[in-house]
Amino acid sequence: MLTIDEVFEKLREIKAASGKGSIEEKIRLLSGILQRASPEEGKYIVRIVLGKLRLGFGDQFLLEAFSIAFTGDKKYAAKIKESYSLCTDIGELAESLEEYGPGAIGRFSIKPGRPVRSMLAQRVGTFEELEKRIPGRKAAEEKYDGERVQIHKDGDEIKAFSRRLEDITAQYPDLVEAVRKGISAEKAVLDGEIIAYLEGRKADDSTGEFYSFQRLMQRRRKYEVQKYTEICPVAVFFFDILYLEGNSLLKEPYPKRRAFLEDHVNESKALRLARRIVTDNLEEIEDFFNETLEKRLEGVIIKSMSSNSVYEAGKRSWFWLKWKEEYAEGMRETFDLVIVGMYYGRGKRKGSFGALLCAIFNEEEQRFETFTKVGTGFTEENAKEINSLLSGHILTEIPKNVFVKSRMLPDIFVEPAVVIEVLGMEITESPGHTAGQEEGNTGLALRFPRFLRIRYDKGPFDVNTVKEIRNLKEGEDV
Repeated sequence: MLTIDEVFEKLREIKAASGKGSIEEKIRLLSGILQRASPEEGKYIVRIVLGKLRLGFGDQFLLEAFSIAFTGDKKYAAKIKESYSLCTDIGELAESLEEYGPGAIGRFSIKPGRPVRSMLAQRVGTFEELEKRIPGRKAAEEKYDGERVQIHKDGDEIKAFSRRLEDITAQYPDLVEAVRKGISAEKAVLDGEIIAYLEGRKADDSTGEFYSFQRLMQRRRKYEVQKYTEICPVAVFFFDILYLEGNSLLKEPYPKRRAFLEDHVNESKALRLARRIVTDNLEEIEDFFNETLEKRLEGVIIKSMSSNSVYEAGKRSWFWLKWKEEYAEGMRETFDLVIVGMYYGRGKRKGSFGALLCAIFNEEEQRFETFTKVGTGFTEENAKEINSLLSGHILTEIPKNVFVKSRMLPDIFVEPAVVIEVLGMEITESPGHTAGQEEGNTGLALRFPRFLRIRYDKGPFDVNTVKEIRNLKEGEDV
């Protein structure tokens, strides 16, 4: 009989196998487990290997279960969620809760080799609202269209983690070497953005050329990694430091963290500091914002310079505000949505999808609720790429964690897995969509949605939430 420990150990061996003959070794190890497994056990072992368990819930659901199982009360769920933002190893978190109960909460801190969940920026509806939210002196940093990365340095050991906490070290050997040489600290954790970037003829980064997120995705590969370091050069633009020489900096104010960052990053072709200005003048920030658009960047991140401007791991914080090009053009907002269904295409779209049914996440109900149908903004290349991504997630019935009304049923159901960024004009009440629907009330829907891009760096539980959408809707009605 197979035990959980045996399966876990074999899966670790499969992951660790590398080099010449590693494919054959991985197959041998997996075959050995499956030969001993029952049909039902084999089904779930294969799903674990493929990363497609399809249980209908994610980590956040487990955290609530932890609260009940290890403390006897659901009231600790929020605090456990905060602990998970620092201890992102859910197994280690469970072990600590089992041993210490509620006393485990607050025991965790950042350390090299184990990523924390990224702090995110809040959205504002108008440029003037920036001043209301962050009065007085503030920093405005360039906002880059790249891949969020957390770099961990522990002596010569360098690790790079994506926003989804994936280890992406092997994809960027050029950055690993640059960090080894260019970060003066022995132990440090830095927050930044990897950009497809070609350095200019001068040391000043403003002379370099920024390329699109789609070009950067060429570096998302297991093979021919070295070849693509030359085809697609990159740089990492650091904007924060979270840990330094044995000390957590998460509770230090942003100005102090930035000073530490500048002291320990030796800029080079591959290592940069995010360009910024510090001012209390909105006109200067607007000029800086316009400069970023001329460089084909996304916009700016406005950061509080206050004494309490800590790094809030795993939170969308009001200490950081984002202002993007779409807002300046009068569009209300961009949204990260997960695809849950497809409608058949007609005419030029025959054989592909005509529109996508997209959803947001309801944290209270732990389910995805439909928010809009997106049918515009796609190029032929976009459509092919999305069809390819969705092909492995087709279902024959409504996913258990998706709430959809009969009038919105798609032609094809899709497991919530692929995230896209969508531009919209207005949030309205809708009898057809289920987003934020309460008993006896209508749901919320996004009007005039337009596809912008695929968000490879985000998973289904990173999409906009019902709470965020309600806040935006209330802001519109004021």
